[in-house]
Order: sequence, then C-alpha cells, then structure tokens
Amino acid sequence: MFCPACGLGQPDDHRYCVACGRSLPAYLLRAHGPKVSRWFLGVPVAPSDRAGSALRVSRYLEEFEIETPEGSVRVPSHHVRFSVWVDDRAVAAISLTDDEAGSVAAFLLAAVTDGDPVQPSAAA
Repeated sequence: MFCPACGLGQPDDHRYCVACGRSLPAYLLRAHGPKVSRWFLGVPVAPSDRAGSALRVSRYLEEFEIETPEGSVRVPSHHVRFSVWVDDRAVAAISLTDDEAGSVAAFLLAAVTDGDPVQPSAAA
C-alpha cells in the first residue's frame, strides 16, 4: 500500500504513514480473502468512448484456484490486474507484478512541477 499524501510504500498492517503520519484509508488496508478490488468510473473523451465504462483494479493477495467446466486455473498471488469494462463485460485486461504496480502508483502520485512532465522510467 502507498500513502495517498506522500506516496511512501507502507506495511499492510499500518494505519498511519510512517513518513508523514497521515491516516491511511481503511479501504487500502489488507482485507480477508484472495483479492481486493476497486472500480474507477471512466471519463468519455473521444466520440467512441462509451459512457459508463470503468476500470477495475484487483490486487491478488493469496494464490487460489478457479474451477470451470473447461478445467481449473491457478491464480497466483502478489500481482495486480487492471481490466477495462464496458457495460457488464471486460473488454481488455492486463496483470502487473507488485513491483510494476508500485511503479504505476509512483507515476500517478508524482507531482508535475514547473510545467515539466514526469520523466519516464528506463523501461518505458
């Protein structure tokens, strides 16, 4: 988990940031179960963007197995899955390692100062 005020990574069992002391949001604290998910409503920008589209972000905390009529799938722990939904259907998805998800969080938390864009990482 990352502090929403200063962006520092936090241990899952902390309720306050170790750097700035800000209270950490309860929805970010570890929940019981194999994953936690949160929905983010999209903003239509282009004419082809559908109103009501959303991004679902799921953090997988524990490994688990899914049984389907076609067989079983083992879902690994310690990754984050981003899925784009239109109406009630996922139209795209990608999973990132915890480290890559942390890089996304740091990118989103980075301040843009003096009109300078955020510098991409070496991997970009």
